[in-house]
Amino acid sequence: MAEISTTGHSALVCITLRVGGKDFKVAQLGPDFLILKEAATLPPSKGTINLEVDGHPDVFPVNLPQGILPNSRRVMIEEVMQSQFAAA
Repeated sequence: MAEISTTGHSALVCITLRVGGKDFKVAQLGPDFLILKEAATLPPSKGTINLEVDGHPDVFPVNLPQGILPNSRRVMIEEVMQSQFAAA
């Protein structure tokens, strides 16, 4: 019989998308998309993904090439190099 390990860890994760000073809560993050917790509508724009895991924050600049489409919580994203983000 296999031994059960009790040393597991569940990370505390908080993900938000910030666009134009407004924060949108993110339910799921993939390599080229995210899923918002609530639907919204925005034109194509740039923003940041704010990812915090166990109290350690990280920020990723992203481009929203299609914006946030009405009646959809799935948002296509493209990661942007810091130098490209600062120039925009």
